[in-house]
Amino acid sequence: MYRFIKAINSIFKFRNPFYNLFLEKSASSDIFFTPQNLWTGNSDNGRKITDGFLSFHNETSNFDLSTWKKNKSSKLWNQKLHSFQWVDDVKNLGTNKARIFLRKNISQWIELHNRWDPQNWDIIILSKRICNLLGNIAFFYETADESFQKTFAKSLNKQAIHLLTSLEIKIKSDDTIFIPKAIIISSLCFTNMKPKLELGLKILSKIINQEILDDGMHFSRSPSKHLYFLKSLIDIKNYLGLSGLSVPKTLNEVIAKMGMILKFFKINNYELAIFNEFNLIYSYQLNEIIKRSNTRLKIPTILNNACFKRISQNKLTFIMDCGSPPKEKTHAGSLSFEFSHFGEKLVVNSGSPFVNDKKWIEAMRSTAAHSTLSIDDVNSSDIFYQKDTDTRIAKVWSELLVDKNCYWINSAHSGYKKIFGIIHNRKIHIDPDNLTIRGQDYISKPTKYLSNIPKKIFIRFHIHPDVKLNVTTSKKKVFLQLKNNIAWEFICSEAKIQIKEGIYLGAKKTIQKNNHILICENLVPEKKIKWMFRLIK
Repeated sequence: MYRFIKAINSIFKFRNPFYNLFLEKSASSDIFFTPQNLWTGNSDNGRKITDGFLSFHNETSNFDLSTWKKNKSSKLWNQKLHSFQWVDDVKNLGTNKARIFLRKNISQWIELHNRWDPQNWDIIILSKRICNLLGNIAFFYETADESFQKTFAKSLNKQAIHLLTSLEIKIKSDDTIFIPKAIIISSLCFTNMKPKLELGLKILSKIINQEILDDGMHFSRSPSKHLYFLKSLIDIKNYLGLSGLSVPKTLNEVIAKMGMILKFFKINNYELAIFNEFNLIYSYQLNEIIKRSNTRLKIPTILNNACFKRISQNKLTFIMDCGSPPKEKTHAGSLSFEFSHFGEKLVVNSGSPFVNDKKWIEAMRSTAAHSTLSIDDVNSSDIFYQKDTDTRIAKVWSELLVDKNCYWINSAHSGYKKIFGIIHNRKIHIDPDNLTIRGQDYISKPTKYLSNIPKKIFIRFHIHPDVKLNVTTSKKKVFLQLKNNIAWEFICSEAKIQIKEGIYLGAKKTIQKNNHILICENLVPEKKIKWMFRLIK
């Protein structure tokens, strides 16, 4: 209630015309530092934008100067629009036409939105806007006329001052990294913001301590979210270096550690493994971020805090989720895994939707969308977390044993204990020399069933869309052919194998059809369902 009242009071404060007058009088139009953007945008997308079409989360809308005044697109689409996170793609065109296009749209935004409103001046949107525009300033600002330069500089400075004014009402979100990033870049660009550099670095340190686990993984346990957080840290390091300031030792250390984590999840030459919420990552971005992390740290086999295990030998890379899902934006994929061979993904998780649709979100967060076991197609964790409620989140136990270059992962989770009174156990044996992965899944016998008596076990192995599948007539074996013509086989002696169609949202902003191997059995406590992937030599 206190936070609500405080937020309401702030709204009245910011809407007051005297507040806008305060910002105007406080704002400076002098920019003394122009950062250089490290990253390459997507030229194809840039051309679509300048041609009048802007896409976010599979939602495409017409885009011209009138879009800033009124459009019928979704709230999420407008948030992306007003954060200017599309500037990278337009900049990558490198043409004078692209510069003029950006200046016209920036001028239109300033004309219509240069005073506080609760949507477009939301602290996260505003912080992203400051970062995206100041971060790309070298492209469109230096060749502009004096009138645009002064108007632009004063607007961005005005927004930066508001950011400092409204820090106290900020609620934590996945994007909080943009707040210190915006303060730091503003303090480097504007003379009147220079004293706020220390504050920006202090907030940055606090957020790193809150959101980065001791092993270097982002608290979301999402490799793609981890990447974008790391990208912002590299940006901050770059801004400090270009301005002639020393980079804090701790910042270099956390960048190196997070870069090592990115290597941990790099499952082939150009992709990350998909666990928890997934955002599209271009391969050139992934490799460039790893390069700029300048990490020389050895990739571990176990992430003790994030609770992932990785085996990578003989061109085989196997990564398994052995931790409890994050409470917010939960993906019910406990004990799921992905693996690749010779740079080609075989077993995958299904990814995340590129649309803001509850049904799609629910489907892709479900246990059935992951390469693991489900009971009666009930999710192993509740996928929509509600604060102060008894939300069901699986607790996971695991251990890794090594002997003579072979690995055993013994694991279990309690996700079904509250509903059915049972435990899912998964044991996996990995032999990199002989390129064999053996597994067994079983349900621990309960002392008694709860009111809900479980009936069916469903074990799914989602297969990458590029892999061709052929099942034998006996339904005991499946042949899997990779794009490079290397072949694997899947064997299950305990049950008949089914091949089912599915969808994959792990590579492109489109729905790709794929197949998954399905094992469906009546639930018999302690009965081990054994399966195996092995290379056909």
